[in-house]
Amino acid sequence: SVDEMVAMVMKAGDFAVQAMAVLDEANTTAYGNPEITEVNIGVDDKPGILISGHDLKDLDELLQQTQGTGVDVYTHGEMLPANYYPAFKKYDNLKGNYGSSWWHQNEDFESFNGPVLMTTNCIIPMKKKNTYKDRVFTTGVVSYPGIKHIPDRVNGGAKDFSKMIELAKTCKPPQEI
Repeated sequence: SVDEMVAMVMKAGDFAVQAMAVLDEANTTAYGNPEITEVNIGVDDKPGILISGHDLKDLDELLQQTQGTGVDVYTHGEMLPANYYPAFKKYDNLKGNYGSSWWHQNEDFESFNGPVLMTTNCIIPMKKKNTYKDRVFTTGVVSYPGIKHIPDRVNGGAKDFSKMIELAKTCKPPQEI
């Protein structure tokens, strides 16, 4: 009946709210409470890595591994809110946000010039004219035909982003958009 269906939808919504509360607690415990922050949308003159998705632990490990390498890190799309967490503000190699919404990946990834890391969902099909396929890496459950995948953490260790960092060092800095 309609009443039963509404009750099921409400129950599903309740589970979603509970899951979001657990995720929020995990993120704020690890990275602090988000703060209103002005986010840089320009580019620097060093090579960079663009990270998209929702996996803040991947971002944290990437920032640690790129410190002192001459490679900057920029967020994209769903990763923009990471700029608001106090724990990430300590990294001078987190330069800000590059590009626009997730559905502009084809244009944004093309002009970025450096490696792109997709940490969760929202990877869109590439167009025939796109040339960035060899610069895209995925983690976790994300995959795409012909794209390099970074393996999961082993025994509580960090993911290894070294191949992506070495590639970034050979790339031009991002283009202003």
